[in-house]
Amino acid sequence: MLSWDQQERSLQLVEFDLEKAIASLKSGQPVIPLWLDRIHQQVASRLGR
Repeated sequence: MLSWDQQERSLQLVEFDLEKAIASLKSGQPVIPLWLDRIHQQVASRLGR
């Protein structure tokens, strides 16, 4: 998931953590899930790999 790092003021790609995601939502921060493995799987399938 993408997580906002307030100290560095940047987005970071981090492993999905349910508790952290819930805490972010409760504090009004967005949670952006990324399923990169699923995206990779679909692209590879379409390319015939």
